[in-house]
Amino acid sequence: GRMLSLFTRVRPDSPSFEVAMRDTLALVLVTPEFLYLVEPAGEKGSRALDDWELATRLSYFLWSTLPDERLFSLAKAGKLRAPGALGTEVKRMLADERSWEFVRHFTDQWLNLSGLKRVAVNPQYHPNFDDLLKDDMRLETQHFFAEILRSNSSALQFIDSKFAMVNRPLALHYGLEGPRGNGFEKVSLEEDDHRGGLLTQGSILLANSDGEQSHPIRRAVWLLDRLLGSPPAPPPPDVPELDSEIAKKKKLSIRQQMELHREKAACDDCHSGIDPWGISFEEYDAVGRWRAEWRQKPKSKPQSLDLETELPGGHKLKGMKDLKRHLLGREKDRFSRALSEKILTYALGRSLEFTDEQTVEALAREFKRSGYHLRDLIARVVETEAFRTK
Repeated sequence: GRMLSLFTRVRPDSPSFEVAMRDTLALVLVTPEFLYLVEPAGEKGSRALDDWELATRLSYFLWSTLPDERLFSLAKAGKLRAPGALGTEVKRMLADERSWEFVRHFTDQWLNLSGLKRVAVNPQYHPNFDDLLKDDMRLETQHFFAEILRSNSSALQFIDSKFAMVNRPLALHYGLEGPRGNGFEKVSLEEDDHRGGLLTQGSILLANSDGEQSHPIRRAVWLLDRLLGSPPAPPPPDVPELDSEIAKKKKLSIRQQMELHREKAACDDCHSGIDPWGISFEEYDAVGRWRAEWRQKPKSKPQSLDLETELPGGHKLKGMKDLKRHLLGREKDRFSRALSEKILTYALGRSLEFTDEQTVEALAREFKRSGYHLRDLIARVVETEAFRTK
C-alpha cells in the first residue's frame, strides 16, 4: 500500500516521478520479505507447509534459489505432496547442474573448508607450495562429495575410498598418476598411494594445520566434531595452544609437545580424549603430503614418526590405515548420526533442538539400513515432518 501510494500521487511525466521510483525501489530493497525467506510459525505453534512453501524450501535446500517452473506447476496443482512426488523431485533436482550450489554450500559448512583461507603457509617450511593449490584442494573435496552424491554410493567413502577426484596440480602435489589438465577427474587409488576419503585430502589437512607443521589436536577436534558429531568442549580461556617456539628450543617431537600440554590437570581432562585421535594424522604434513618422517625445522635432521597411540576405550592404532579401519569398524553409528544431523540442519536452515532428536535418530537408522546411500538420505530428509512444517 505504501508503495502504491507513491505512484498514485505523481504523474509519469512529472519530475518527481523519478524520485518516487527511487524511493519505491529503496523501500522494496529494505523490506524483510525481500531480504529474507520469511516463514512465520502458525498462531498455535508449528504448522504444515502448503505446497508453495514446500516447493520453496525444497528449492532453497538443493539449489539455493527460487523454484523452477516444474516445482511451481506441481505446487499450483497441489501434487507436490502426492506419494513419491518429493522423492522424484529430489532425484531430478540433484541431477540438475544447479545442485552444485548445494554441494558447494553444504561442504563448506559441514567440513569448514573456509579454514583453508585462514592458514598462511610458511614458505621456509614449504618452499614449493603454490597458494593456488588451496582453491584446488577445496574443489577436490567438493567434487569428491558430488561424485558420491551423483552415484548414490556409500557415504562411508567419506572415511575411506578407492578413488580420488584430482586435477594435474593436485596429482603432482600428492604424487599420483592422474589427469594431464586442470579439470577434475576420478582417479583409482592403490594402497600405497596413502589417499582415499576425506581424512587424507589437502583441504582438511591444511585447514587444520598451522602452516608450518601438522597440528594433530586441530585435526582430532575436526574429526570428532565434523565426522563423529562429538565436538570436545572449548578450551579454558587461560590455556595456550602448542608453543612451537618452546618445542623448537627443546627439540620436542609432536608427541612430546602434546604430553607437555597435558601436564596441566585442566588440559589433561579433555586432551586425553582428543590427542590420540590426532596422532594418526601425523603421516601427513601441514600441506597434505604423505611422509615417512618429519623435520622439526626446514633443515634439521629427519626424525621418525611415532604413530602408536591408544584411543579412549583401549583400541590401539598405528597410522592412518588403522584409524580408517577403526572408524569403519566401530564408529559407523556415530558417523551415520552425525551426517544425518548435519544434512537435516542445513535443510531446515536452523539449529536443531531437543524435539528434533527422534527425527535424527530415525534418519540415522534408515541411513544405516539402506547401505549409507547419500542421495537416499537426502530424499528421507525432505519426507520428515520437520522439513514439512514450520
